Amino acid sequence: MKHLRPFLPTLSIPLLLAGCTTLDRGGSSVEDVADGLSAEEFRAYGLTSPTALDTTIGRLEFTEGGFAGGYPTIETAELLHDTLDFQRATLAYLWALPLVSYAGWLEAHEEVFGAQDGQVVFCKSIEAKQGILTANVTTPYSIAFADLGRTGPLVFEVPPGPFAGIVNDMWQRAVLDVGVSGPDRGEGVKVLLLAPGEALPTDVEVEEYTIVESPTRIAVFGGRALQPDRAEGDAFLRSIRTYPYTERENPPEQSFIDVGDDVPWGQWQPHGMAYWDLLHRVLEREVVEERDRLMLSLLDSLGLRKGEPFAPNERQRRILKEAAVVGEAMAKANTFDKRFTNLQGYSGTNWDQLLVVSPDDRDEHFDQLFRRASFTYEAVTRGEAYYIEQPGIGQQYRCAYKDGDGEWLLGSRHYTLTMPPNPPAETFWSLVLYDVNTRTPLKNSDWNPAVSSRTGVVPEADGTVVVHLAPSLPEGVDPANWIETNAGESWFAYLRFYGPTQAYFDESYPLQDIRRVR
Repeated sequence: MKHLRPFLPTLSIPLLLAGCTTLDRGGSSVEDVADGLSAEEFRAYGLTSPTALDTTIGRLEFTEGGFAGGYPTIETAELLHDTLDFQRATLAYLWALPLVSYAGWLEAHEEVFGAQDGQVVFCKSIEAKQGILTANVTTPYSIAFADLGRTGPLVFEVPPGPFAGIVNDMWQRAVLDVGVSGPDRGEGVKVLLLAPGEALPTDVEVEEYTIVESPTRIAVFGGRALQPDRAEGDAFLRSIRTYPYTERENPPEQSFIDVGDDVPWGQWQPHGMAYWDLLHRVLEREVVEERDRLMLSLLDSLGLRKGEPFAPNERQRRILKEAAVVGEAMAKANTFDKRFTNLQGYSGTNWDQLLVVSPDDRDEHFDQLFRRASFTYEAVTRGEAYYIEQPGIGQQYRCAYKDGDGEWLLGSRHYTLTMPPNPPAETFWSLVLYDVNTRTPLKNSDWNPAVSSRTGVVPEADGTVVVHLAPSLPEGVDPANWIETNAGESWFAYLRFYGPTQAYFDESYPLQDIRRVR
């Protein structure tokens, strides 16, 4: 009997073993199945086609007439049903990644922080940001979720000033940029958010608002204050207002929540069955778009249906659990070992491009399901401004999962990153490490997973900066040039260029790979 491939559902293995006594005659290869047949040959093949085939998923057996003209045996039919359900579930896992990620953040807002619809939550310190996928560690975050089905039309008001913000739907699609990178250009904006299909209030003064219909019932909005002075930035964030349109004449006093450094939380996608539980909970709260009806049909045979309790039977549960594990492994391969076309890698390096998906997931002829899955497994939120490729505007991201030799980055090893003189950033550059498990800032002994041109790194005589990445401080290295890694833990890196210069875009800056010290 042919050995089964690792992705075969474990519940199918006993079914194959039970039929082993009939397999000693050997099976044909799928390459032996005839194709390109004429009509007469096709009809005759129903009498002569192979009755046993060795395939990637195991041995397939058929009754009289074989593959072409026979039925799959009962054992083979069970194997095919189980495998089809497994494949449905792994594909659905990848499809749901952005929604489940935001659902985890939504539940943290409501259940951990105690936030109400539209209430702004601040995450300022690295400890407070501990649950945010690939958060930066330099600027404070302000985030709010609002169930527009509960609030009705909702006003999101941002005063004039240096602010970079977004409105996203629950699939992490960019709905609107606000602040310096949005249509208001930092002059202030009053956004009126409508639920899907919701009518515009008849008394609205349209010239007063930027009116947006969210594709999902739950909207996500927030951003970062860009003032260099932290106190000024904090004061600006506290001037943001959110309130139901019905209360516009006398808006309630705005309240905010500051996440404490001692509050453990995470918006990452959970492992195993918890993934499907969270997906079901958020689907119960959300609308189903036309584009997603086919994907939801994949989960129907596994007991996950909108509007019904999620109570999978033992067979469904076993398939779903394994599919969540294999699906997450596939997500890692899809993210950390990308095989998309037209990747814009920095020439000759292993520095990957992070933003490989459009702000709305759309390609010319299809939705970018796998690119979207790649981005939203490791990162979170999108805005139109993220995709601006213009010197001096915004920031550019490079990510590294492998060293210069193409080997994965491991916490037990010593590496260096050499930053040649004149890095291509008008404002500053930063290097942040993240652990592969949570995809959040790496938690080392002093929870300091970053260095930047603002953290006091010590340059060499010519301006070169050498950063050491190792589990212990290498001999003779200034601590300012060292990021502590954790032995036994894998990690990856984001290199951010704030205010990128032309030298970044034309790749005239000699960006170096992370190199292992042997």
